[in-house]
Formats: sequence, structure tokens, C-alpha cells
Amino acid sequence: MPVLIGLDYGLRRIGIAASDSEGLMAFSVTTHVEGRDGSVLKYLVDLAAERQAVGVVIGLPLTADGREGEMAQHVRRFAARLQQDLDLPITFVDERYSSQEAERWIAHRGKPARRGEVDEVAAQIILQHHLDRLQAESERGEM
Repeated sequence: MPVLIGLDYGLRRIGIAASDSEGLMAFSVTTHVEGRDGSVLKYLVDLAAERQAVGVVIGLPLTADGREGEMAQHVRRFAARLQQDLDLPITFVDERYSSQEAERWIAHRGKPARRGEVDEVAAQIILQHHLDRLQAESERGEM
């Protein structure tokens, strides 16, 4: 499976991850900070080209009861803009609790998180959950 890009979208910071070329493992790439790091759309277009990505996975922040709130609408608007610049399929993945999971993972490591690390680790977790689901479906012959 070719490379997928994973995103944990936030209004100020966007965590970015990418899979390996076999589609088995997700790795954090960076955290893009709005207003500091230039155009995130350009960065993602360049990253997708560099990694020869075939799709983008974006965490969709649902409410605790599974509904889409205001932040989910921000994510969908961002995805629509990204789709215009990056002609790749975009998949939304339920990202509930991914930031908390990232915080626990970083704390378990025993070192303090560097600035923005929670966002990129959350993107890695979102993408890894998606890759694991694809692998399970493939093993069951559902693809």
C-alpha cells in the first residue's frame, strides 16, 4: 500500500503524520503552526508529492455522543480547500480522544513533550488506527 498522510486539524496547529510505503506504520512528521510556518496547503501538497502519497486521512472531531459539532465543520471546510489543491482522496476518521491518547503515550515515555508534539503524535495515532482498520479489512477480504 502506498503512503498516506494523516492530519490532526486544529485552528492554530495541525499535526502531520505519514505512513511507510507498505501502509503498515504511521510516523509523526511535524506540527504546522498557523501564522508561523507559511501555507499549510502548500506544505501538504509538497509533502504529498515528496512522499508520493495516494491519500489523506483527517481526524474528524466528533462529540462524545458521535455527532458533528462546530470543530468538525471547520475540519470539513479545511478538507474541501485541501481537496482543491491536492487531487487525492480524503478519508475522515473519528478522532475522539486521540489527543488524550497522544498525551498518555508521551507521558509514558517519561520525557516532557516538546512544543506541538501532542498534535503530531495525535496525527500519527489517527493514521495508525486507519491503517490498522485497512489491514484488518484486507485480512478478512473486505477490500
